Amino acid sequence: MSNNFLVNNHSESSPGSDSTRETKRLQPGTPIWLIPLVLLVIIGIGATWFVFTLSHGREIADDAGHLTALVRDPLALWGDYSARGFSENWGSFPPLFPPFFGIFVMPWLRVLPDFWGFRMGVLSWTIVVLFALWLVMNRIESIKPGQKRLFLSVFALAPSVWGAVALIPQEEIYVSLFVLFLYTMARKGKWQHMIWVFALTALAGKYFLLILAIPAAFLSPKPLKYFLLWTLPAATFLFAHIIYHRILFGLTPVLGHSIDPGSSLSIWALVYNLGLKLHPQFIKIASVVLTACLVSLFAWKARRKIPDSFLMAGVLYITLLSISITFPAYVLWVLPLTLVCAARMIGRLERALAVILIFVWGGAEWGENLFRGVSLALNTERGAGKADLAAFMEGVLGERFPYFFFQMLCVILVILCGISMLILLWKSGRKVMTHASPYGEEARSRR
Repeated sequence: MSNNFLVNNHSESSPGSDSTRETKRLQPGTPIWLIPLVLLVIIGIGATWFVFTLSHGREIADDAGHLTALVRDPLALWGDYSARGFSENWGSFPPLFPPFFGIFVMPWLRVLPDFWGFRMGVLSWTIVVLFALWLVMNRIESIKPGQKRLFLSVFALAPSVWGAVALIPQEEIYVSLFVLFLYTMARKGKWQHMIWVFALTALAGKYFLLILAIPAAFLSPKPLKYFLLWTLPAATFLFAHIIYHRILFGLTPVLGHSIDPGSSLSIWALVYNLGLKLHPQFIKIASVVLTACLVSLFAWKARRKIPDSFLMAGVLYITLLSISITFPAYVLWVLPLTLVCAARMIGRLERALAVILIFVWGGAEWGENLFRGVSLALNTERGAGKADLAAFMEGVLGERFPYFFFQMLCVILVILCGISMLILLWKSGRKVMTHASPYGEEARSRR
């Protein structure tokens, strides 16, 4: 397996081509996805059992209870969600998110306790993403079988992946499916059909992903036309959704979403915690404007210089660094697409660096969450599960451990990983373009 990691992709087909023809190659032995699947299931269940034992079966993740409640009440966001116990933040989820996300979560909740049922549902979505990533890689002829197995295994082993299953179970891995779908449609040049994909993303995925309309528009033959075609329906729906709730229930979803500037992994959180206490509303507005400007500039500069996959991944990394509410596991939006890019990189050192950055980011994001969570649990009244975890960590690290210092160190590591990954995508993407086939996505992007 490791030898495949070190071999450059110069033979049989160009490393720059994303052909829409699936490689017709019979694979001897076990399926490429089997070992990554086994790893994913073993690690996911094993890590869940460890957390279950440590917390004596009590929940340690605040989000898990809210997400479980949304899955059990799939139409909650269409009415007075505050009367059902959901805040403006939870009411700001896309209205079709609960029933869609619940497809693989609700069956587990029917047969298992909430602690295990919700985590097994997230693990099921993670397996779906593993197979989706395998399908995307299968349609890129320059990615050899050994490379596919390797990077599918990296997906299974990544701390961001199993952490979002066992530690703080999240919906973000489900959201990554929309990114892969948008990338696939853009790579095939299905510009007219992407209106439905963006609409589905706005209704059932994540509003943040509408930022991908910017790079996709620059890749299309008529940027302004397609940008408006994709975003106006979503914007119209969002406006109607907000007005509907405001008139009937006095609620303001999306716009009413509040932020805690010091509790995220973005540049804004670092600045806030180091002493520049900007008003949360200013941070929210400024981060949206800054993200849109940086993404537009990057997409315009990179549209004919790096492949589509590298461009869209770069845009998401810029978004994660510059929005005001980047939390652990948000990197899962872009992780599968990052692995597609890494598998296509020409230099073995570049591929190794991509893997290192993925693991460092994952360790740092969960480290920040752990240090912040333990510090809060030791100093405020928290749930029983968190109290158990905090007591365990205090016994391991000692009473005088500098939690805030290490929390900030983890935030800095995440930011440095994001900047480094962005530089890597730019440089390696340029190299891929120089080896491009005249028939792949890069040839189209040059036109």
